[in-house]
Amino acid sequence: MEVLTLTEQYYICAANRAGKLSGMTSYGPAGAVAAGIMDLALSGMIKISRTHAETTEENPQLPEYLSLLYQDIKKARSGNLKKVMETYVMALTDKKYRAYLNALLAELERKGAAHREEISGFFGEKTQVAIDATVRARLMERLCAAFDGERPADEIEEDVMLLALFLKKTGVLKGRVDAETYRKIAVKLREGRKLPKNKAAFELIDYVEEIWLLLMTAAT
Repeated sequence: MEVLTLTEQYYICAANRAGKLSGMTSYGPAGAVAAGIMDLALSGMIKISRTHAETTEENPQLPEYLSLLYQDIKKARSGNLKKVMETYVMALTDKKYRAYLNALLAELERKGAAHREEISGFFGEKTQVAIDATVRARLMERLCAAFDGERPADEIEEDVMLLALFLKKTGVLKGRVDAETYRKIAVKLREGRKLPKNKAAFELIDYVEEIWLLLMTAAT
């Protein structure tokens, strides 16, 4: 399988088997879009300064869902990330988020992390893109194994560390692991934050979390 981005790993872990995030609030969409912003920042496609971003390339080669987000950041006044996220998760229509989600699911399907299946509904048969349960189980097993035992924080792979941190900050982690595993992960994340090699990435996640929290506060 091709390498999965943070957004793709987050979505696989956060969504249900039917490929859907929580629809009760703006939480699900906000988490998915925030992960996209984080991927763009980690790849150097955008430079974040608190709640604003500057794009670094004219037409970068990106997966379609990240390209949609990148172009919206590029067009936003002063690269206002809060305003960009609002257009995805706080707008009167979900058209923009739906395009982002469909492109993300298509990329997951292309990479073998999701598949189409026919389901029966009130109005007859329909097709949905379902998350591959084996891929999700492998991601969670790898994450939990990385934080288990006496393994020091500086030996944990960066992508696993960032996935755990993002799942924790967006409230997903508690529903995916048992209490003892959650405690172990929380301890190692605190240790990981102090490591010089993680400083830049952790700061970026803090900025993305700030934007996410601003958005959720405005929604309440």
